Amino acid sequence: MKKILVIGVLSTTLMFGAGVSKAEQVITMQGLESAMGMIQKGFLRDNPAIMKLGVESLKEKLVSINSFVIEKSVMDGDNFDAKQYAQKEVKNITNLADKMLKDFEAGDKASARETYDKTLSQCMACHTTIRK
Repeated sequence: MKKILVIGVLSTTLMFGAGVSKAEQVITMQGLESAMGMIQKGFLRDNPAIMKLGVESLKEKLVSINSFVIEKSVMDGDNFDAKQYAQKEVKNITNLADKMLKDFEAGDKASARETYDKTLSQCMACHTTIRK
């Protein structure tokens, strides 16, 4: 009887534990999406304060990427490390966000917009590579 009870509790714990991890990932991605939207709003309103809030939010949410469990796929090959790739993309996107804000605040809106497009492309490339 005790074995059945322990197995039931263990399986329930594992089931709910997996759901929490997935929920955390969804929340992180929604936060990143929201930050990119705020940056876009900064462009539309020509408002450096909104842009800065968006960039800060994006950088803050990028830290949460490390909570993802990224498993190696058979299709990836021996030389591809998805976790390392994701961490490299976090650094790249952080650098792009800093450059975008710097250019925007300096009045070079065209360059800032190009950097925004590059940032969005980096996001989509990571999704394509990691989520297959």
